[in-house]
Amino acid sequence: MLRIALIVFETLYLFSAAASASEDLVAAGEQQARVCKACHQFEPDGAVVVGPPLWGLAERNIASFEGYNYSVGIKQHQGKWTAEKLDAFLASPAKFAPGTNMVYPGVSDPAARAAIIAWLATKNTVPADWVVASTTGEVKPAGTGGLLPGENAELVAAVCSACHSLHLVTQQGLSRKRWSETLEWMVEEQGMDELSPEEHEAIITYLSTYYGQKSR
Repeated sequence: MLRIALIVFETLYLFSAAASASEDLVAAGEQQARVCKACHQFEPDGAVVVGPPLWGLAERNIASFEGYNYSVGIKQHQGKWTAEKLDAFLASPAKFAPGTNMVYPGVSDPAARAAIIAWLATKNTVPADWVVASTTGEVKPAGTGGLLPGENAELVAAVCSACHSLHLVTQQGLSRKRWSETLEWMVEEQGMDELSPEEHEAIITYLSTYYGQKSR
């Protein structure tokens, strides 16, 4: 009886650990995919922005969202998206679909691609069973693009680089109040995704500390 109890405990522990690892991978993927949100929407009722909405990728054929003018290169791919096809596309959109409308150069880190794919899998009515070989790799934080090192620099880089060059950030010298107003303006007028209160606080704290008025 004790042996059976131990087996059950170990099974539940492994299941719990796997679920936690999966949640961590999805969270990392959402962080890595912030740059995608500059051109795509991910909600069920998403519309064309610069690119087509990406909700329901697993539920439709490649290059099939009605109303978007896909390139010839992407139209040449048949069938539905798979983890392998997404991995190849994310690694190099131009190589996967020559002449693609997508100008993004790609994601070189296999672990980062695996995380993005895990996150995209949740953006379907029924989560897709997308797993790539590099799923178990360590996902490195998003690059800081030349920002001064400091707490939450990666978050700032991920959020700000989705809309513009980080060079624009480094050239500013605003007060905490002005940084906060700028973030609110970006959300209300420029289409930036709304930030959680915690994200907003973390970003303006970093920006006002390293690129505040005192640094001018």
